[in-house]
Amino acid sequence: MKVLLSNLMLLLILASCNDSNTATKPLLTTENIQVAQKITEASKPDNSSRSSQDDWYWKNTKMSSDGKFQNWEEGAVDIVMTYRMKQNDAQPRTVKVGTINAAGEISMTLPSEIKTETKLDNLGNLFFYDIQDISNLNYENGNSGYFSNNSFLVEKNGKSVGNLTMGNSVLTTYNLVNQSTLTMGDEGYLLYMAYLDEAGSLKGTESRTDKVRRDGTNTIEAATTVVYDLDFQPGWNYVKVEVIGKYDLDHERGLNASWFKEHQHTVVSEMPEDAAYFFRKQNY
Repeated sequence: MKVLLSNLMLLLILASCNDSNTATKPLLTTENIQVAQKITEASKPDNSSRSSQDDWYWKNTKMSSDGKFQNWEEGAVDIVMTYRMKQNDAQPRTVKVGTINAAGEISMTLPSEIKTETKLDNLGNLFFYDIQDISNLNYENGNSGYFSNNSFLVEKNGKSVGNLTMGNSVLTTYNLVNQSTLTMGDEGYLLYMAYLDEAGSLKGTESRTDKVRRDGTNTIEAATTVVYDLDFQPGWNYVKVEVIGKYDLDHERGLNASWFKEHQHTVVSEMPEDAAYFFRKQNY
């Protein structure tokens, strides 16, 4: 479109510079300039598609306020975490960690002890496959028993009605639990819980430059950093995964297309004050 506009302006200028003695009406009139301006406006991307894309994250989603969901419609439900490994002999297959009552009030009642399903140094524990060279990771007491989910199931009468995540952004709490959106650059953090039998640590930093693109964007070179700085205590731990900085990828349809600059994994002592619960109702 920019090429079309440039050609149009060039033709107008050339035409106006023809034989000055010829009694012709100049082409660079106010009317023609207005037409050129309209072409310029039409060439701009329609950002309304980006707004509707962001709205999609809120589809079937509620955000808590002061530990409560307003206009809660699911009745009394349980909040559970699940064992993932089939070879694990834990029974039952879920661990109840909280409830939401009929008024939408959230209560986390973590059991003091649970059966762990694997070890800290088992890379299958890493929900966020955001590190490429595993030699960058270092463990202390990697044999400690470990159990974690990056989100909770919400069950009513033993049947799932949706899932629950914790964090400070509806976009980030969705992106970081899905492999297809894991590298999005929407800034914010996800909070999840990990249980360990004994104290242990997982640390490492990876800095790299990747050639990246998304559908509808051009390839760029993105310098990214992934930091694991996890010092676990025995029992339950809050793990914070934060997206810091982003590359905005220019999408041909104006969609929200970005890439993260840094993922930072840390253990925090409690749920941060700006964190909320996000309930996403199961779409049947």
